[in-house]
Amino acid sequence: MSQTCQPIEVLIVEFQGRLDTALCVEMEAEVRATVTAPQKPVVFDLKGVDFVCSAFLRLCIYAYQQAGNQGFEVVNLNPSIKRVFKIAGLDMMLQDK
Repeated sequence: MSQTCQPIEVLIVEFQGRLDTALCVEMEAEVRATVTAPQKPVVFDLKGVDFVCSAFLRLCIYAYQQAGNQGFEVVNLNPSIKRVFKIAGLDMMLQDK
C-alpha cells in the first residue's frame, strides 16, 4: 500500500508593527472578511509585531471561532506578546504553548 502526503493548504495572515486600537479598528473589516468561514486552517503570523492591544485579541478570538475544526494558530510571537496571550487566557491559540 502506498500513501502520498498532500501539502496542507493554510491561510496565513501576516501582521507588522504596532497593532494598536486605531490600526485594529481600521483593519477589522478586512481581517474579518478574510477569516470568515475559512476552508483551511488559519494562521496569524506576528513576526515583526512589537505590540498588540485588546482589539487585536478580539480579532484573534473571532478568527479562532470562525476557523472551528479547520484550526487557528498564532505564530512567531515575541516573548512580551506571548505573555499577553497567556495572561488573557488565550495561549491555546499559540503554536508553542
